[in-house]
Amino acid sequence: MAIAKKKTTPAAAKKNKVANTAVNASKPVVTKTTVAKPLPTASALPSAAQKAVYKAVAAVTKAEDALAKANAKKAQVANKAKTSKTPTTKNQLVTARAAVAKARAGLVAAKKTASGAKFNLKVIATEAAIRNKAAKADAAVIELAASLEAKRKADLAKAIAAFESKWSAARARQDARKVKLAEKKALAKTAAVAKKAKAKASALKKAKVEKIAVKKPTASTAKV
Repeated sequence: MAIAKKKTTPAAAKKNKVANTAVNASKPVVTKTTVAKPLPTASALPSAAQKAVYKAVAAVTKAEDALAKANAKKAQVANKAKTSKTPTTKNQLVTARAAVAKARAGLVAAKKTASGAKFNLKVIATEAAIRNKAAKADAAVIELAASLEAKRKADLAKAIAAFESKWSAARARQDARKVKLAEKKALAKTAAVAKKAKAKASALKKAKVEKIAVKKPTASTAKV
């Protein structure tokens, strides 16, 4: 058996619409809460930039709370306006809607300010990181220069010691040859002097013998 559909009169439709609106208005208004992202860490960030971010994030939280309260107030007034059609109620609803719009605009502005503060902090953090890397690079260059200078001095001292040892050995050999040559010359000179002295001594001895032989009388001279 077919069931005849129940016709809905315009008055009933309007009543159902008002009832649905009341049900929707009675539902709690859920607002999206912005979770603050972790701030970039750096060893030397300016406190002013950090404070600006913290202040902006706090402003976003405050704006979200204000929007939630404005929505709740609007829902309350809208629910009241369903049963009360007085001009005062209508004005309260208009005021509540304006408050919601103002709170929403304030939240948008707060989020924009927070985004700008976070971006500024990231820029400062990046610049600080770049400066830190540059300082480390400069320190590495200075350390390398000092290490190379120390190595140069050590290598120079080693090279000087090796050259000195080699030069001293070569000079010692030269001096030894000179001494040997001088010794040879001295021996030759001494031998020549000795030979000359020996020859002179032999000549003197021979002359003395001949002189003695001349002075000695012969046998015939003695008889006369």
